[in-house]
Parts: sequence; C-alpha cells; structure tokens
Amino acid sequence: MKSKHMNKRATHRPGIYFRDILLFFLLLLAGCKPTEKEIVIISTNDIHGHIDQFPQLATFVERVKARHPNVILVDAGDRFTGDPYVDYADERGKPIITIMDSLGYSVGTFGNHEFDYGQRILRQRINEASFPIVCANINSSRAKLDTVPPYHTITVGELRLCFLGIVETSKGTPDANPTHFDSITFDDFRQTASRYKYLKQECDALIGLTHLGIHSDSILATHMPELDVIIGGHTHTLLDKPKIVNNVMIGQTGATLTHAGITILKFSGKKLTQRSYRSVPIDTITVLHPATLALVRHFRDTPRFDTIVGTTSRPLTVEAIARLLTSAMRQAVLCDFAFYNRGGIRVSGIPAGDITLKTLLAIEPFSNHIVVQEMTVDDIKQLLLNRFNELLPTVFDDLFMGGGTFTIVRDSSGKGIDVLLRDPSGTPLVPNKRYKVALNDYINARYDFPGKGNGIHSEISVIETLLTYLKQHAPL
Repeated sequence: MKSKHMNKRATHRPGIYFRDILLFFLLLLAGCKPTEKEIVIISTNDIHGHIDQFPQLATFVERVKARHPNVILVDAGDRFTGDPYVDYADERGKPIITIMDSLGYSVGTFGNHEFDYGQRILRQRINEASFPIVCANINSSRAKLDTVPPYHTITVGELRLCFLGIVETSKGTPDANPTHFDSITFDDFRQTASRYKYLKQECDALIGLTHLGIHSDSILATHMPELDVIIGGHTHTLLDKPKIVNNVMIGQTGATLTHAGITILKFSGKKLTQRSYRSVPIDTITVLHPATLALVRHFRDTPRFDTIVGTTSRPLTVEAIARLLTSAMRQAVLCDFAFYNRGGIRVSGIPAGDITLKTLLAIEPFSNHIVVQEMTVDDIKQLLLNRFNELLPTVFDDLFMGGGTFTIVRDSSGKGIDVLLRDPSGTPLVPNKRYKVALNDYINARYDFPGKGNGIHSEISVIETLLTYLKQHAPL
C-alpha cells in the first residue's frame, strides 16, 4: 500500500510542478506594467545670435542630463541676426553653430533669418553643423542651397521620435530679403501638413519643429492632429505653460535665449501616455559652464568691433536712429527722401557717448544696400498705405521718412485711406513731380508699391553710409 501510494504521488508531481510554474508566470505578467520610459526635450528658438547666454544654457543642459538619462536638445530657428560677433564674424554665423555643436544639439529647423546671409553661406553653416537642419515645406534641390531633409528621426532605445520641420512663408517666402531665394520655392504649411500625416504611423511621437508663430502653430494643429507636440518659434512668444489646440501641445520660449523649453514625454511600452511643457528662465543662472564660456570669449575677442566710429551728445531712441539712417542714405545717393523700416533697426536705442563699430553693426546686421527709385506723390502714398494696412489691426507705424513728414489719414474702421506728405518746411509735396527716393533693398524687394523690385541698385551698403555720416557729423 505504501509503495503504491508513493508511486502515485511520484507520477503526478511533475504535472503539479508545471501548473505551479505556469500560474506563477501568469500572475507575474498580470501584475507587471510594460516598460516605462521618459524622454526630455530641451528647446530653444529665436536665439538671434545671443551667444552670451550659452554658458548659462550649457549649465542648464548639464543639470538636466544629470537627472534624466534621455535628453534631446532642439532649436526652432532664427539662430542668426542680432549680434555682431555672429553676424559679422570672419565666417558669418559660424560662432553660433560651433557653440551649438559643443552643446550637442540633435536637430534644428530654419527660421526666416537663417537666409539673411544668402544661400552659399547658409549651406556652409548647414554642412558644418553636427546636427541636421530639417524643413518640409522648402523646395531647394535646384538652388545653391541644395536639398534639405523634411524631417529627422531620433531613436531612443526602441522609441522613434520624428521631428518635422516647417518654416513660415508670409509672402510666399520666409520674411527675409527675396533676393536670397533664387531658385527656391516654398509650400504653404497647411499643404505640407497633409503630405506628412503618414509619419504618425512610422514613429512613436510626432513633433512639429516649426518657425511659424503661435497663431499659425494653432492653425497647423487643427490641420494636423497627428502631431503630439509643436515646438515653435518666430513670434517671440513666451509660453510658461503649453497651449493645447486640437489635442496638440504647443510650446515656445520667447527670444534671445532668456528661457529654454522643457517638454517631457512619458511612454508605457511604445505608447505615449503623458506630455508636459514648461519654460525655464536661463538668464538667471549664475553658474557659467567653463568650456562654453571660454568658447564665447574666443569669438568675442574681436578688437576691431571696439573701434570708436562716432559720438552722440544725447541718447538715441529708435526714432532718432531712424533719422540718422535716412539722413545718411539721402546724403550718400543725393535723394529727396529716404525710407527705412522699423524691423530693420535691431537695437532699442544707443546711449550718449562714444559709438563703437559693434553698436553700429548691431543696428543693421543684414548687409542691406541702397536702392534709388523715382516716385510720384501717389507712388509714395501707395508704399505707405499698403504697408500700414498690411499690418492692421496692429496699427504699427513701420516706415520712417527722412527729408519730410507723413500723416496717415484713416477711416472710421482704422484703415488708411490717404497720406498727407510735406517737405521739411511743412509745404505739401507737388502731385505730379517725380522725386528721388532712397530705400534699403529689403523694402524695395518686399513692400508693395509701383516699381517694386526695380530702381537703381547703388551697391552702397547702409553700414558704409552710416560710417561716413558719423565721421562727418561728430558729435551727433
């Protein structure tokens, strides 16, 4: 009896053991969550050459990487235009690309000011960058710029993040001098969105890396709900918290690197389960990254920029700087009037005292030159009215006039309907007379008026005229 009993237990023991092991693994699987992973995206936009802020940013990036294993650094455009040490370096724009490479950027897109130096220089900077520049709505294969990839995929473990680049095209091209877009065309961002919806099936997170502005980013979100996140730029909008449109999370960090964006993506397995965004002050960081600080000092070691080129007995406002510009232009090409756009003056003022070459170059980083047009009173009115009404409802006086004055006459809705033009003595201009008018080449090519794009290109740079004028009128 004992022997039979033992044999019976021995016969059934393997089956019991197998069931126990199987049940254990089933319970283990049921109680476990799929692998969770967190990815942190640090973003910048509209840096505008402000390399002085990079030692703080480098410290911030280092601190974030110390706490998070998966960090991606991205930029949403307008790296150039705003600092003479970048814009007028021996190799224009190279300082900021070199510093960004040292920080380990992963991907960037175009801003409108990436084109300010022309295609040849832009292509050089792209080739030197250790990170790809992407843009889906540019067609440049036949141009000096050559082909630009539409998106870039970054793999983190088993996760794939796609960054789709898009740049603004306010007048068919980005807001830069049209002469820089030879053989390049651009598609509207809405059309571009429809072509790249398929990327949602090829990646675990689809991110728009855009230079459209906050309003157009919102429109993009309505056209492309496949996007999980939009990291934007262009309007210099500082979003402390994200803007949610059509379940797309939008972030933007102001300008000149005072802030950085922190986007956190959490995944359960390969499924995106949580998104968050916030902006973080960078300019308040007091610990400067030593290696980055040394690099910045290297690029700022340019003694010629400290050369004194003039003096002013009073502080100069933007309006006073505009008068200086238009006076210098009129003198250089012997014109009756001159116009300069407010957006072409990149400083908010100049203090009393010595004016250095660095200050002068900061005023006008575009290397614009003077174009001379022959214009009637009606032609001048159309220039002023078209620009005034284009900017409505902002009601922003964009153009400054040298050699005379103008007053916009508006109807009850605020729209400009006429212009009162007078010479310095207050006398109205002669209706049928043709006047010689000096414009910078950006206004000549971009603004709407009779003769747009024509005129006589003097090839005299605005900077040259300023240097000459300051020498002849010292102190101002």
